[in-house]
Amino acid sequence: MNSRARWLVGIASTAGAFAAAGAGWDAFGDVGPVQYALAGITALASGILAYAQSSRSGPSGTGRPVPRELPRDITDFTGRDGEVDDLVGLLRRRGRSTGPLVAAIAGKGGLGKTTLAIRAAQRAADDYPDGQLFANLRGYDPVPAEPAGILGRFLRTLGTDPREIPDALHDREQLLRTLTAGRRLLIVLDNANGPRQVRPLLPGTPDVAVIVTSRTPLSTIEGAHTIVLDLLEPEEAVELLGRVAGARRVADDPAAARRLVALCGHLPLAVRIAGARLAERPDVPLADLADRLADERDRLDHLEIGDLDVRSTFMLSHQGLPEEQQRAFRVLGLFPGTDFTAWALAALMDVPLRTAEHHLDALVSAQLLDATGPDETGTVRYAFHDLIRALAREQPEPGAAAATERLLGAYLTVAATAEDRFQPGEVRKTGAHPRHPVEARTLDRLLRDPVAWFIGEQRNIVACVRLATACGFWDAAWELTHIGAPFFEMLAAWDDWETAVELALDAARRSGDRRAEAITLFDTGALRRDLGRLDEALVAYEGARAGYAASGDEHGLAALLLLEGIIHRNLGDWERAARLLGDGVVRLGAAGDRRLAAQSRRSLAIVLGNQGRHGEAIPLFQEALAEFQGLGDRRAEAYAWRNLAQAQLEFGEPEASARSFARSLEMTQRLRDQRGEARALQGLGRVSVAEGAAAAALRRRCGVSPGPGRSPRRPTTTSSPGSWTATSPRRTVRDGRRPSDARGHGPAARCHSRIR
Repeated sequence: MNSRARWLVGIASTAGAFAAAGAGWDAFGDVGPVQYALAGITALASGILAYAQSSRSGPSGTGRPVPRELPRDITDFTGRDGEVDDLVGLLRRRGRSTGPLVAAIAGKGGLGKTTLAIRAAQRAADDYPDGQLFANLRGYDPVPAEPAGILGRFLRTLGTDPREIPDALHDREQLLRTLTAGRRLLIVLDNANGPRQVRPLLPGTPDVAVIVTSRTPLSTIEGAHTIVLDLLEPEEAVELLGRVAGARRVADDPAAARRLVALCGHLPLAVRIAGARLAERPDVPLADLADRLADERDRLDHLEIGDLDVRSTFMLSHQGLPEEQQRAFRVLGLFPGTDFTAWALAALMDVPLRTAEHHLDALVSAQLLDATGPDETGTVRYAFHDLIRALAREQPEPGAAAATERLLGAYLTVAATAEDRFQPGEVRKTGAHPRHPVEARTLDRLLRDPVAWFIGEQRNIVACVRLATACGFWDAAWELTHIGAPFFEMLAAWDDWETAVELALDAARRSGDRRAEAITLFDTGALRRDLGRLDEALVAYEGARAGYAASGDEHGLAALLLLEGIIHRNLGDWERAARLLGDGVVRLGAAGDRRLAAQSRRSLAIVLGNQGRHGEAIPLFQEALAEFQGLGDRRAEAYAWRNLAQAQLEFGEPEASARSFARSLEMTQRLRDQRGEARALQGLGRVSVAEGAAAAALRRRCGVSPGPGRSPRRPTTTSSPGSWTATSPRRTVRDGRRPSDARGHGPAARCHSRIR
């Protein structure tokens, strides 16, 4: 049912409610028109609410994700009425061609391309009930967003399991076209640097509309409708100034207002900055600010009357700040990512957190910085407009090298603490880059949920690895990558992890440090294993072994036994895997690494299960489980519960298996580990099939229903010894299916659908 049909049904239901209400009160005879009207209003509200609720999960009850990613519309949007109407009209005439409707908004920076795109998209959003996607392509950043990365995020947003997203750009393009076929979607691509960045992101159906903003016209994109923005009209610029600085204040001195906006070049961004300065200083007359703008000794080096340059406009706000806030602006230009928090500025400036927060507030007030809202940890994040960030990066900062060293040291401090809390008992390989202290209370606030912190900082960590490599801080590059490895793995962030390990390996090799190279090859092998590229993983491990041997790192050599054992287990070489893992248990235990020794014991038990020796595997799983519990490693404990559950099921203990799977499910849900949650749900599905109603009752206690019209059934045979699930997310591990492919049996499919 489309949106119009649902609306008509709602109106019809409302009319029926009116009729029913009238008939009911007619029977009493003493009920007046007021009560009747109130009943009608109540019925109408109920009908509208029912319609709104029915539309949240997508049209026709599809249950598909309906993204709502458009940023908020600004309340003081001024002018551009004709452009907004043209663009909205264009969006509402979609579907008249064989391809997607593409509207390209072009113009130089600061003209309001993004705000225009968002306003028009918000107004036309109801015409696209299947959702709206938004992406900042960062086209003019030193490292623009790659189309493959944007496609990966879009595919995840549209419901694709991260493990099923292909690596090749062309394959991702095809999958996007498949997912968007027949869906009425609106996509906004902001800050594109040219057609090459945009074309891979264009779907192939006429039901999809795309708005692109760029500094240059995108006329070579086939069928694109181009809107070229110009400066504001003088009256519109004065109106914008009044909305920012105060309408009465501007009305009191209209001549000064006209002069001021003319000196701003009628550029929206410049006018907004001038208005913000006036709003901060109610005692300063408009004419005084206009006089300062006109003073060539301070402001007109890059400014001609009537044609204000963006750089000069922002330099006005910059130079109007106290020296320490000017320095804050300059050092923030050193930050390699797109957004940041106060603790990063505190490290760059080597000041207390409270001082950094004060400087950020001042920069926000001066319109040089935007507060983008709290992240998943509740920490306020800040971001530069791309032109302002470019301006900040142009400013000479005498202490740039020292500030960069402190920033990388602070990231190492926070990331290492996050790993300690996420993965207790880890024996970490450290480098020589100096740590920069971060206040304990700041760490506690940031790292209440270490995974949430990493999600918010994931791109910045990759950017810091890139910065460290470019600036010659070799140890910071490889150590940040090494610390981030377990987070990258759990979040299936393959693209970012691969970028980081490639940069880190380059840094390690350029430093000539064989141990650093071995550590990075160790991480490279883990990534290749998770991607299913097992031969490449073994090559990386061979390189790591040579580096560990050359540097005398016995612990590293022992840890390699675990990873190589897992590779050979995945390849089906049970005997070699058991030998390597058994040696790993002994040598890692002797090296004092309780965590990896327990991991080796757990992996050895999996091999025994592969061989059908479930009775021998169960005690090993229980020993590993106890060790993880003693260390406080919740993620490893959750995985061990799942492994134990599988062994118990194969050994003929379905009730114990169901309890163990339920424990694993509970823990992975708390950890927000979707891969682990999916596997626990699959396991509960197997228990339901194997044991019937008793196991299904346990599953219902976990909130998992066996589904309508189904009843658990007992299989005629149990699974074969070779059916155990391995850890690689991209391998075929059971009857040619991947771990995420729960469609092989109904109960697990319904379980798995809860996280799709």
